[in-house]
Order: sequence, then C-alpha cells, then structure tokens
Amino acid sequence: MAVLAVAPPCLAAVGMVPGRGAIGGQLGGSLFWAEGDYSKGAKPRMAFSGHFRYVLNDHVRWQASPGFTWAGYTGSLPIPVPDGNYPQDLTKKTNLTLLLPMTFELQWMMHTKKWHYHLGAGPGVYRLWIENHRIPLVDTASFVVHRGLYPGFTGEFGVEHFVRQLPSTSVEACVTTHYVFAKDEKKFPAGYNGNVGVTEIRIGANYYFDMGRLRRKSTELPPSTKK
Repeated sequence: MAVLAVAPPCLAAVGMVPGRGAIGGQLGGSLFWAEGDYSKGAKPRMAFSGHFRYVLNDHVRWQASPGFTWAGYTGSLPIPVPDGNYPQDLTKKTNLTLLLPMTFELQWMMHTKKWHYHLGAGPGVYRLWIENHRIPLVDTASFVVHRGLYPGFTGEFGVEHFVRQLPSTSVEACVTTHYVFAKDEKKFPAGYNGNVGVTEIRIGANYYFDMGRLRRKSTELPPSTKK
C-alpha cells in the first residue's frame, strides 16, 4: 500500500509500480540488414520473443529476453557456400540463417496518462547457424559446421498501453535491433562470414504482478510445520 501511495496516479492505476515484475510474449517480423552473405537477398521472416522485466523505479526497469528469428533468401543470387550433399543447388533459395538471441536490457521509461514509452539497450549472447535444406551447412574451406555462439548487443524502442478492464495487463508494440559479432575468418572463410544485423517489429502482451507477494509466500511456513 505504501508503494501505491507514493507512485504517480498513472502508474498506480495500471500496476506498473516499483517492485513489480512482468512476463510477456511478442511476435512479429524481422529483416536481416547486415552484413555480406547474411543480408544479401534476405527476405522478411517471423520473429518471436519472450521476456521477464522488473520495475526498479518510476523511470527504470530491467528486462531479460530470449527470442528466435530467421532469414530466407531469394533465388536470384548464387549460393555462397556450395553444399556437397546438394550439388545441384546453385542459388541461396534453400539457405536459412537462424538466430536465437538471449539479451539483457536496462530500459528508461516515460509515462503519459494512457501510454508508456520505453527505450532500452544492453548486451546479448546469440546462437547463430546456417542451414541448407534444414541441414546445418559445412564450410567448404575449413570443413567446420556453420554455427556458433557469439556476443552482441541490442536496442529497443516500444510503447505500452494497459487494458482498462485488466489493470495488470498491457499490450505493447516495439522495434528491436540486434547486432551480432559473428565474423570468423578462420572458421568460415568460404562464405557467410560477417557481423549480423537484424531489426524486428513485434506486438504482444504483458502481465504485471507483485514480486513482494511472491517473496512473502516463499518465506511462509507450510501448514504441517505450524502448531
């Protein structure tokens, strides 16, 4: 009650007050724009993301977020890395780049009466791999399977609106960009060798809850221990 008493009215009414956590999910589309073979001829594909966030104060929260997206390619460009299993493939049409982000952000928030905006940035760890006909591609020069775990960073801008009938539930739209340091001349000299940039546009929903209530429940004794 003390937290609600000191929070701005627009936050108290919707439950986005310090000490609250939230879980959410989003879906949308993505486009790979960097670099080299990763982005040349890339087609938009779907993007998925989940997150857990925690409100530190009226203007700052943190967020941990796993996700998944991928890129398909046009058939008008030659295949960068020929596949010995499919020597008849001459274009990128059957290639896929798949990206599995795990990111952590600090987000700055700005509030109006009905809308809540956030701008966030932070580091990430990214699982990246290439497939041809759904089979991991092997570099023809190094004979290394084209997959790896790489560092990177992310940035996000979003807007959130709480449902009037469900004051702990919000709908959200955001634009997120990932940049992955995936260049490795030693492992992948034949192709698909460069840093990766991808931008996603997503919509979704969040549910906010009182983290203090969870902590209180975890410290309560079970009925069998009480006399």
